[in-house]
Amino acid sequence: MGTDSHIENIDFYRGKKVLITGHTGFKGSWMTCILDYLGADVTGFALAPELGCLYSQIDGDNVINSIIGQLEDYELLLKTIQTAKPEVIIHLAAFGFMNECYKDPRRAYSANVMGTVNLLEAVRHCDSVRSVVIVSTDKVYANKGDGAVYSENDILGGSSPYSCSKSCMELLVRDYYETYFKVVDRDIGIGVVRASNVLAGGDHIQTRLIPSILRSLDRGEPVEIRHPEQTRPWQSVLDALDGYLTVARFLYKNQNEYSGAWNIGPTREGIKSVGWVFDKMVAYFKGLEKRDAMKFDVHESETLGLDITKSITRLDWKPRLSTERVIELVVDFYKGQKDGTDALALCRKQISEYYGGSSDAVE
Repeated sequence: MGTDSHIENIDFYRGKKVLITGHTGFKGSWMTCILDYLGADVTGFALAPELGCLYSQIDGDNVINSIIGQLEDYELLLKTIQTAKPEVIIHLAAFGFMNECYKDPRRAYSANVMGTVNLLEAVRHCDSVRSVVIVSTDKVYANKGDGAVYSENDILGGSSPYSCSKSCMELLVRDYYETYFKVVDRDIGIGVVRASNVLAGGDHIQTRLIPSILRSLDRGEPVEIRHPEQTRPWQSVLDALDGYLTVARFLYKNQNEYSGAWNIGPTREGIKSVGWVFDKMVAYFKGLEKRDAMKFDVHESETLGLDITKSITRLDWKPRLSTERVIELVVDFYKGQKDGTDALALCRKQISEYYGGSSDAVE
């Protein structure tokens, strides 16, 4: 302890064999770029990239060894892991959109529950794996709607197919660890990271706040805001993914001490309303207006916050970027693309500054 986690990660991941599931998604694309910067030997397993997504913008097939497939295809997933022989696995792949999960619960449970079963089954049959990080969500907590900030010991809930499928996923991860990995002579750790809302350039999912703002800006239309009063823990994708990598590093070194759940989010100062984020964006783009949007079919919690004390004290990890700085980086990415800079260069610039240069630390 005592050294910043991001510095330790630079040394640890150089030359490591890493498998990312969901590498064609938004966070997966950023993780691909980060691990490429860190010098890891990376393989990805995911669905084909969507039209206009960040993975396509960075020409991801030239950055990572990409395998296209579904989590439900156990044989292909097993073959991929046995061929790649990863030491570390970061499981990002999921059916992760709240409203879409509500409309298609069978897919939500199939991908989020059985897909994770298939991953862990494959891990059982691959001796190279030492560390597995399963990405969950801050929405697994039984949210009382009273402004509480949740810690890892709080009760899990699930008031929607998305939240419940992720809670079920966490239960099965605990079962696999206790039943198959903890009791046998294998030096492997499994951690679950409960992640908050991440912000960064390149996001193309229009149901999320920042992409909807930038789309409205391009079209000269008011921004549709569903719930300006809702509070969320907002953080940089760089801080979030560095947190995932930090958990994986600690699991690699000591499975028994670090297996379990970890909140990865901002400090209390990063718990802001949707309206606050909109107002900060307006400061960069004068004349941007808003209007009420159609609400999702599924209920969304009014308040949500994470207690990250455990991660700060036991992992020596903490978010390095203030919410104001995160929004500034989103704007820089957007303006850079408008000026003709390609997305991969923008990602690499922000990653290099995060790991190699100075950052605006959170007070």
